[in-house]
Amino acid sequence: MPNSPIHKQDKITKVLYEHPFVITALLVLVVLIATGMQLTSGAAACTVSVCGYLLITGYGIYLKQTKKLTPEALIVLIFAMGFVLRLGYVLYTDIATRQNDAGIFEEGNYNYFHSGYILYIRDHLALPAGDVRQMGEYYHPPFHHFVCAVFLKIYELFLPKGTHNYESLQALSLLWANLSAIVLFKDIRLIGIKQESCPIVAALIAAAPVYTLLSGSINNDNLSVLLMFTAIYFGLKWYKEGGFKNIILSALATGFGMMTKLAVGLIAFSLGFLFIVKLIKDLKGRKEGLKTFLNLVVFGVISVPLGLWFEIRNYLNYKVPITYVLLSDNVYQDVSRFTPMQRIFGFYGFPIEDYYINLGSDGQQDYNIFITLIKTGLFGEENCRDDFTMSITGYILLLVFLVVIAVTVAGMIYTILTLKKRDSFWEDISMVIMAVSQIVSIISFALKYPHICSINFRFAMPLALCGAVFFARISGIKLKGSNKDLITKITGVIAAAFFILAILFYTILWTYVKGEVTVVDITW
Repeated sequence: MPNSPIHKQDKITKVLYEHPFVITALLVLVVLIATGMQLTSGAAACTVSVCGYLLITGYGIYLKQTKKLTPEALIVLIFAMGFVLRLGYVLYTDIATRQNDAGIFEEGNYNYFHSGYILYIRDHLALPAGDVRQMGEYYHPPFHHFVCAVFLKIYELFLPKGTHNYESLQALSLLWANLSAIVLFKDIRLIGIKQESCPIVAALIAAAPVYTLLSGSINNDNLSVLLMFTAIYFGLKWYKEGGFKNIILSALATGFGMMTKLAVGLIAFSLGFLFIVKLIKDLKGRKEGLKTFLNLVVFGVISVPLGLWFEIRNYLNYKVPITYVLLSDNVYQDVSRFTPMQRIFGFYGFPIEDYYINLGSDGQQDYNIFITLIKTGLFGEENCRDDFTMSITGYILLLVFLVVIAVTVAGMIYTILTLKKRDSFWEDISMVIMAVSQIVSIISFALKYPHICSINFRFAMPLALCGAVFFARISGIKLKGSNKDLITKITGVIAAAFFILAILFYTILWTYVKGEVTVVDITW
């Protein structure tokens, strides 16, 4: 990204901008050593966050006054804010809070949740034997659990003998979430957006609530998202630049991603489309076409065995279907009585009356697929109905998020209508394919497994990529006359409002104390 001639490059921000992965990893390591990934109180975590925000803001003011606030520096500051947000969240959130199917960590207790899965591999250095259909979360591919097990094994070498700190696993979660946000931004830059849209998109990504929630999560969603966006990044680089290294890295990321969570394979629709386009282009030259074809063969040879060996093993040994998914037995979340039309088009007091997730135990259920996606994209499965401050903040955040979604949908339409005006013609088509294939997948999965927990934005992270691209397309529109930057300014205000409100909500969430939930008898 070129610098404005009136700006000088600041050395610190230059290093941060050029080496975000190394810097992020070092910062997480420092936090792990200093805190063990948990502070004694939420107030202490909030203090760390606020001090971090003030420090970054002060540094931004310094850069502005010294004319060193380059576009790169602004993006660094935005992502630094996002890092502090997620750090504070992790420090006040333990591994028993806002988790999904994590279970309880207890030595010798190999429960059928992610915690038991991790501990089993740590203690036995082997996969559990048996039909995974009878073993809860053990049906998931094991790469995430293996990484966590090895991490615990190494980390516990530095602890007094016989002691354990399972909270340390959130160091990995924090690292994966921050790296994933950075890779997502690099994906968008690689596809090609206007320079003035970069800080706007960075603000949407850096404070995205789904990344905040993932930063404290110890299940396999987080690592699978990072590997998925990494696979897309190197796949895009191979499409644009070629290179044996790029196709191998994309294949490895795809294979390990599917070895973390099989759903990563859904990127095959959009990424495979680009691969086919490149192959057709290169077939015009026999030598180049053969080279491209061989590259794709290598991609398949690497990614398919890596991504499917666990499912094939289970099928050969126990006849477990390749696409087996654990069914929920929570009767409160069962929404099978609603028709497909109601699941897709049925609306019920949203967003005016109800904007946190309804999981059924209090007599209310979220059955509409898209409403559930919106709610979980902002709040996960948390609700703060009985706290005035959190409710008001969450409600305003939701309203701004709905505006972001509206702009994104408009951006998708605009992108389709103006495809021929950009050099990124095929890349933009691949983003449309990604959006459509992801939405179709979400709907079909929700209808096949009609439980509320089957719908969560963490299952739909490719929408974050294509959605950000579509938002950027709108923000880059230039008008005629003196107000040529009007749309850029408006979308910038929307992104800034989302950024500030998301940071505010998840910075003060530690103050929320959940009230008693009255479990009602099922009447439906």
